[in-house]
Amino acid sequence: MGALHLIPLLASLQTLLPPAAPTALPPPPNITVTPEKLEYLIGDTISIQCTAPWSKKIQGFQFSGTSGWAVDIRTTRKTYIYRFNVTGPKDGGAHACTYTVINQFRQTVRSQDSRTIIISVKDRPPQPTLALKSPSRVTVEGQPLVFLCAAPATAAERRFHFYKGKIEVIDGAEVILGNAEAQLQLAESDRNHTGNFTCRYEEKTEGRWIRSYLSQAVEILVKEPAAAPRLAVEPPSGVLSEDDPFRLTCVASRTDFKLKFRFYRNGAEIPPGHGGSKSGNVGNSSHLFFPRSPRRFSGRFSCGVEEEVGGTWVPAARSEAVDVAVKDLPSQPALLLEPASGHVTDGDPLALTCVAAGPLAQRKFTFYKDAAQQFSAMTSEDRALFTIPVAEAALTTGLFTCRYEEKLNDRWIPSPLSQSRMVITRARFPLIPLAAGCAAGAVTLLLGLLLAVCLCRRRRGGVHWKGLHNKEDASTYPMANVHGDDA
Repeated sequence: MGALHLIPLLASLQTLLPPAAPTALPPPPNITVTPEKLEYLIGDTISIQCTAPWSKKIQGFQFSGTSGWAVDIRTTRKTYIYRFNVTGPKDGGAHACTYTVINQFRQTVRSQDSRTIIISVKDRPPQPTLALKSPSRVTVEGQPLVFLCAAPATAAERRFHFYKGKIEVIDGAEVILGNAEAQLQLAESDRNHTGNFTCRYEEKTEGRWIRSYLSQAVEILVKEPAAAPRLAVEPPSGVLSEDDPFRLTCVASRTDFKLKFRFYRNGAEIPPGHGGSKSGNVGNSSHLFFPRSPRRFSGRFSCGVEEEVGGTWVPAARSEAVDVAVKDLPSQPALLLEPASGHVTDGDPLALTCVAAGPLAQRKFTFYKDAAQQFSAMTSEDRALFTIPVAEAALTTGLFTCRYEEKLNDRWIPSPLSQSRMVITRARFPLIPLAAGCAAGAVTLLLGLLLAVCLCRRRRGGVHWKGLHNKEDASTYPMANVHGDDA
């Protein structure tokens, strides 16, 4: 029942309230574009004119494009021209405009959209390719840098540009132009060339130069030249004897590049394998080892390092020089005797002196008899004395030699043995045998005198033999029976 009573009420309300008039949008404006072209170039200036159908109560215009841009212009004029420069394809596409007015209710109303105009924009020339004519993008100050900028082949006239960061490279650069590519040559790079390099070209179209897109960036790192390497010698003293082993070690300051080492003696490079040497590299160091030092190989040694930078071997400064002294082996000493003949009397002193050749140095002398050590002495002189105060055959008779040793790098280097010297010990004559000999001589002399006296007396007188029956054999008689006439 309640619903039936509402129907007449609604009908009466419709009679009292007249229907509202529909709100109509203002008619669309007229749009034109100048200049009219099938395809616009980057850099062209385009003018879009928007004209409203009437001039009353105009509040402004709006221009828009399908790329998403829109511009509101406040003006009371009936016509407005919007101008812009073409910068790229984003400025192309469909474009339209509207205007705004104040209606009878004092409301701002936007008109219907104008017809659409299509603007076609020719894109920039395609992006070139930038390459560094080197296998590495890391280089060293003073080395050249060469870039190659290549564009797609075409018959159009072109000109190329190179940039570091956003600044065009001009100073110190030489650009060699071609139709499809160009080279940038930096004769000597420096630390200021560290950074990103790009390139682009311009292509002449309809009498205008149109710039291409930028190439991809090429990052360059320019390092300072390598510091001089360090050279070390073993033994650290740099003093060694002939035939001693020694080692030279060269250490580079960095390992950023492939390394090559060289060793020098008195400024001249030491050839590989010289004197039986062997070399090898480990990390940032190299060693040159001599199993036996060559004779007269003293000198000032140094080493050098070269880095392979962009296919070129770049030398660093040489190391500081290290002095190496290769001493001759100790020479043969001379053994002097006193007495010089080597004949010594039993009980007399015997002196032996071992004399070394060469300058004064710390030496250790050793004396030998029949190859057995007898005495040693340490001295800084060029000779040592070995004295036997009382000669005895057991001590001093024999073959004597000597040698010395020179101290070098905490070890002793022996000399050859001296020439051997023979020492003979002679005994003195004793007093008793001498006295006995003298007495015997005197007795003999006395007997001789007596015999001579007897012979003389026999010659002066006759001799008579008593009881001698056989005169031819006097031996059968005793001497007591023999006497002279004077008896």
